[in-house]
Amino acid sequence: MIKRVKVFDCDGVLVSSLHRYATQVGTDGVERIDLQYWRDNSTPEKIMQDELLPIAETYKQALSCPETFVIIATARQCQQADFDYINQILGKPDALIYRREGDNRSGGLLKVLGLKRYANLCTFPDFTHWEFYEDNLSYLSTVCKAFHGMKGHYIPSQQGH
Repeated sequence: MIKRVKVFDCDGVLVSSLHRYATQVGTDGVERIDLQYWRDNSTPEKIMQDELLPIAETYKQALSCPETFVIIATARQCQQADFDYINQILGKPDALIYRREGDNRSGGLLKVLGLKRYANLCTFPDFTHWEFYEDNLSYLSTVCKAFHGMKGHYIPSQQGH
């Protein structure tokens, strides 16, 4: 029986993929991820060089608990190398939410809509038994507002753009 749900972002929370990451300042003066640089450096070889971060231990502990449903919710587009890394290095989650090709929604909305599919997993009257680990403050706020009572954990990183 599921008693709690733990949701983890991937880049900057579970893994450091800084070797594949760059930012650029837009015409509006806001720093954002350089998506072309990210895509160009998302090769299977480079993905397998991602390094586990300390929160990965919390993730692995959650996976080992049969009463915890574990979700990775990432805004990245996943390819086979991403699935291989997650399954082989991190450990396969109970659910994986990721961006499909051509999906240009904000990461926060992407995660909210993905998580709504799992909202009825538990017989909880609210989301106080859900925890969300995220390095992007905007996504953290969006998700926690959508699921009243969810406990949000801000994980500072250099990838939270």
